[in-house]
Amino acid sequence: MECSILKINIFTYVYWPEQFLINELAEAFSQQGISVSVLTGLPNYPKGDFYPGYSIIKGPYSEMVSRVRIIRYPMHSRKSGFINLSINYITHLLSALVAQIKLPNADWAFVFATSPITTAIPAIVWAKLNNAKVCVWLQDLWPDSVSAVGAINKKSVSYRILGYMVRWIYGHVDLMLIQSPGFKNNLIEFGYMGPVVIAPNWAPDVEFHDPKIPDWFKINDECIHITFAGNIGVAQGIDTIILAARGLISEESIHFHIVGDGSDLPRIKNETKNLKQVHFYGRKPVIDMPGLFKKSTALLVALKSDPIFENTIPSKIQAYMASAKPIIAAIDGVGAKVIDDSGSGLVGPAENVEKLIQNILKIRSMSIEERELMGKKARLHYDQNYTKTVTIRLIETTLDQNTETDHSR
Repeated sequence: MECSILKINIFTYVYWPEQFLINELAEAFSQQGISVSVLTGLPNYPKGDFYPGYSIIKGPYSEMVSRVRIIRYPMHSRKSGFINLSINYITHLLSALVAQIKLPNADWAFVFATSPITTAIPAIVWAKLNNAKVCVWLQDLWPDSVSAVGAINKKSVSYRILGYMVRWIYGHVDLMLIQSPGFKNNLIEFGYMGPVVIAPNWAPDVEFHDPKIPDWFKINDECIHITFAGNIGVAQGIDTIILAARGLISEESIHFHIVGDGSDLPRIKNETKNLKQVHFYGRKPVIDMPGLFKKSTALLVALKSDPIFENTIPSKIQAYMASAKPIIAAIDGVGAKVIDDSGSGLVGPAENVEKLIQNILKIRSMSIEERELMGKKARLHYDQNYTKTVTIRLIETTLDQNTETDHSR
């Protein structure tokens, strides 16, 4: 079968104008002649409020963006707090189950599986009713990720119920794409028995080779600038960064720049209001990230210390590597190994403040040439393992090879 006749319906919790890789994947599919439709809610991530131009009353509930048909459904926005997020997840699920009747016929129900994994349930139902197959591109690991951020206890009834749900979902998936090889442990634990393909994430589709420095990033070039960019939540281990900043309070030449938004930002800002070397910028456009990275001395990634995060490669690592800058990491497991093996940065255990301080001081002590060599190794590793073109071609080819005229199970 030629790839050009594939028809794919994408089920996703997030989509344009929210900035996620699924946008680029859908657009690339459509450019290859693949028929692509997307089922998703009204955009409201990460701030929790609907984006300008979107509302429950006015929608819009049908759009065409870059040849991709988007079918939206109403749901409760994320807002803030566990109750609002729970209602958001439930209304996403229920509305998607209803709105899926608007989807055209397709070969695949393709799930972009960030949290919540419940996004896969409407895809499975739709595939059963339409004699199609289900492919999940797994980005997060349930139920462990829910437990890791403190939402539920791993010994609780809620955890067991989520575990049964995940096992049911995995039992109805025909093809699993995973962004990290460490995800295989989760698949085994919850009984997935089908084909598995490692399809790593890539850096956002922006200019990394000769980026423009954003006007809002005004810094003293004589200082050391350590930058963290991305979501600021419980999982990201921001406390480790803040404690390191406190430990380096006497080192006035070392500055920390935190760019992003998330549920933990208000607390973190409040706890660092007396730390003059910690700077917050809020959420900035993805297009500004390459310039931000270029101007920084080194780029920082951190995660909580939890077994689930040992299996994860944080997506920011790919973007950091693409920018050809040294990486300082306070993480465990697969992500740490990627940085260590590639020679692209300095790694310490998750939540180990002293080791993070040591690595920051080591970066400061390095010559410009030593830092540039680390950056070159980072870019080389990215080009060899994480480019957008290679991953999209892999996904497209895998779907094509696993498409059959008879979709019965």
